Amino acid sequence: MTHVPCPWDEQFARLVTAALPAAARHDAAPLTVDYDLSQAGLESMATVELLIRLETAYGVRFPEHLLTGGTFATPGDLWEALQSLREDAKDTEGPTDARR
Repeated sequence: MTHVPCPWDEQFARLVTAALPAAARHDAAPLTVDYDLSQAGLESMATVELLIRLETAYGVRFPEHLLTGGTFATPGDLWEALQSLREDAKDTEGPTDARR
């Protein structure tokens, strides 16, 4: 099995880890791209809290079509969606917006 480096930043790792139940947070298994968040105990209320924290931390809004189990299935899936939103936000910033 090949180790796949985690593509996310420390803030993302902290937010995702904090959303997991205490038992999963103290698990020896590191947060990996394909770590099953549902199996680790991420439940609906924690998912909503994580969503809000990610939106606040990264200055994005998750559109309704991304509010699915698939988006929150693994850290890799979630990071991919988040990065896509961040790229979209950059693309919509005009030169005057960037100076604000």
